[in-house]
Amino acid sequence: MEKKIKTVAVILALLLLTVFTASCTAQKDDDTNVGDLGNDEYSPVSSLTLSETEAAALNNSVKVKVYYKTLKGDKISCETKLLQFTDKDRKADVLAGKIIELLIAGPSNTSLTKTIPDGTKLNSVKIKGNVVYIDFNEAFASAVKTGEDVNLIAYSIANTLTEFKNITEVAITCEGNKIETQSGCNFSKLNRNMDLVTDIESAMPETDYSENVFLEIELE
Repeated sequence: MEKKIKTVAVILALLLLTVFTASCTAQKDDDTNVGDLGNDEYSPVSSLTLSETEAAALNNSVKVKVYYKTLKGDKISCETKLLQFTDKDRKADVLAGKIIELLIAGPSNTSLTKTIPDGTKLNSVKIKGNVVYIDFNEAFASAVKTGEDVNLIAYSIANTLTEFKNITEVAITCEGNKIETQSGCNFSKLNRNMDLVTDIESAMPETDYSENVFLEIELE
């Protein structure tokens, strides 16, 4: 009798184990990792639709405001960009350099245009205290010596970098030398200047209503 009871107990235990295993398998299927979902798309808080690879990259990314010139040419306005970086890049000067490269590359928004002169290359970026020290190649200096948009160039850089917490000033040199300009803009000491900033809606150029912009269509 005792042997029969033990046999029944073993059978019941096996049945319970089978049910438990099946339940765990179903639960695992429901909790599939992001990496197992193939090419599905995900919508993060930003409402941007990203692929699996891009969604994973958000772990090493940050939103930054980069200032570019408006098409009107008299103001600057910011465009929010997603800056991606590696674990090795988690240093303020490295991230500042990457943001400057975004400035050099230009905007995605067609209502804005780049401020950094063509041919400009970044030599170095250093942060000391509250100041960012930037050194460009000679192409930058040549362009700003007589350029009309010197202030917009200067403050697109200054406003972008002072988005960093605790950064209040930007100093720019070219090949290690002070930049001389006809406008008198002091590239050695640039602070944030919001007087030159406009919103993106105001960045659009005014519509030209002159006759030559319309198609010549004969009216019936």
